[in-house]
Amino acid sequence: MSSTWPPVTYEQLVWLIEEGGDASRSSDDRTYNSALIPPIADEIMLIPSECALVSEDVRTAIAAFDLRVGDTLAPLEALLVRIEASASSKIENVAAPVPDLLLAEVGDERGRSVADVIGNVDATTAAIVLSDEITPETILDIHRALLQDTHPVLAGRWRTDPVWIGSFSGGPPKATFVPPAARRVPDAMEDLCEFIGRTDMPVFIQAMVMHAQFETIHPFPDGNGRVGRALIHAMLRRDGLTKAATLPLSAGIVSQKHRYIDALTEYRHGDFVPIVELGADATFAALRSATELFGDVQRMLARWELTLSEFRSDSAVHPVSQALLAHPVVDARSMAESVGIGLSAVTDAIKRLEERRILDPIDPTADGRPRWVVNDIIKVLNDFTSRSINPFGRH
Repeated sequence: MSSTWPPVTYEQLVWLIEEGGDASRSSDDRTYNSALIPPIADEIMLIPSECALVSEDVRTAIAAFDLRVGDTLAPLEALLVRIEASASSKIENVAAPVPDLLLAEVGDERGRSVADVIGNVDATTAAIVLSDEITPETILDIHRALLQDTHPVLAGRWRTDPVWIGSFSGGPPKATFVPPAARRVPDAMEDLCEFIGRTDMPVFIQAMVMHAQFETIHPFPDGNGRVGRALIHAMLRRDGLTKAATLPLSAGIVSQKHRYIDALTEYRHGDFVPIVELGADATFAALRSATELFGDVQRMLARWELTLSEFRSDSAVHPVSQALLAHPVVDARSMAESVGIGLSAVTDAIKRLEERRILDPIDPTADGRPRWVVNDIIKVLNDFTSRSINPFGRH
């Protein structure tokens, strides 16, 4: 099964001194082949029947999952975004465990990798929020959310210099692949956004082709992979394929990174089927892991309900415990703001939850505020992440 799609062609360019092309970093021959990206906004897409069936299987499976577990996992949406951002960053060799992200977000300094992944959390969230209309300006906003805290000079701007894949020290003349010249990026992104706006193809296939085209354009000096994967979620959310939960597709991709790279290479040669198949396998893996997460959460909530059944229905213990799904690392002040209950009542509720080992105390914030963690949720999330990065298949 293969597809016919316009392949990338090339133009020969020279690596200029102002672009870093000096004698110490390149051979005497500074010429290189830079990609010419074929426009796809109006390209006729002939979808092989097996690829169309795979896409329909994805749509059906996501719809069934969403109907079954959406209400339960909706409070975990913020955490699912963090799992996806962590896995997406890991593809770029930036690792930060989800618990470290949660601690950092409530005032615990955890290092540069965590800051990078938190930026990816912001980018994925921005992509979902802005998903109704995906334009070049929207994509720049997503990139700005990704890098504004770690690389503010680069954030929200198209690249102005060459980028290349492979052979860092040798520059583009020695690279495996050189994306298009910077001057071609704005037009290529305009074309891509027109493609994203089409309504004449299955959205899952459209999202995976969009991603491959985006990675081929490589419009930014940094953050291309993370923004490109965030845009997949934006398209799936925009068209209602995902509603209640952000599936951690990147967790499936990271376990087959070489296959991911090979699929992008095949796309440049004119075949979009491999990237669609990879995306489908990652989706089915995410659905299996999320279904197990649903069961784990249901069992955890049942234990909590039994443990807290002694409290009156109007006790602050109940809304505080329900809020823990979305906020597994808390302090009394932020919890009071979240549930809209007085600080004194929330402080008492936290004490009761600690006595029953639903909450465990951890080191206070930098300003001395006490904090607690829900270790049950941390365990569930860690189990979820471990399952998600194991080898997967469609069956």
